[in-house]
Amino acid sequence: MTLHDEAALEQVLATGDEWQSWRALRLIGDDPGPPPTIPYQDLLGGFFGTAGGASPGATGEALCHLNLIGLGESASAAIAADWLDDARTPAGAWLDRPSEVPGVDLEPAGARVWATASAVCGLSVTGRPWEERAVTLLRGESGNDGCFTGGAYPTFAAAGAFWKADGPGTETAEWALRWVRDAAEEWWGPWERATALTFWAAAGVPAEHASVDGFLDDLRRAAPARGWDDDPGLTLRTLELVRHLWG
Repeated sequence: MTLHDEAALEQVLATGDEWQSWRALRLIGDDPGPPPTIPYQDLLGGFFGTAGGASPGATGEALCHLNLIGLGESASAAIAADWLDDARTPAGAWLDRPSEVPGVDLEPAGARVWATASAVCGLSVTGRPWEERAVTLLRGESGNDGCFTGGAYPTFAAAGAFWKADGPGTETAEWALRWVRDAAEEWWGPWERATALTFWAAAGVPAEHASVDGFLDDLRRAAPARGWDDDPGLTLRTLELVRHLWG
């Protein structure tokens, strides 16, 4: 089934919170004024991970999302980037608790890879510097097949990070994108595809790239006509990705 934009946005306005309703109004073409407080960002700028704590991985992904909806220079993005700068380890990387990392069967080292790849991608799309040591660390976590330590989510983020760090179409990014395209696992659902696309779209991977095109097509096919009744955030993210990638 394919999303019906108007019906899906009406559903978001009926069921979503203030932040989601603001985004829906922008997609409709209204001017809802300045953005409201984002409910899953703390006062210091960090965004909450899956276990509810401020997480470098979640914050990097959030910066990518803010960038693709045109809020890359907003106050929320600025304090998120500041928070990531402060959370950087002496080695120039980032750490997350395994409980804050989305996905399944994550090996312990995958939390570090997720946090670092997501933070590098998020900072790079907002024009903030990152340390080359972080990219060197990530490069050593890439397997021969393109998969990064930790599997799906670290690899989603790393593909975007290396697209920015090394340049479009370069080897490490392309191998990661190929692995994601060829090795899709049964547990990957709409949010896995939406998260991956958020990193890639923000990093500038073009819509016609095979991995982007395939994931976006899968995401749109999975969507009910009025969006997900129990998840207006996923409905919005899907519509935002379609608007960003396809215009």
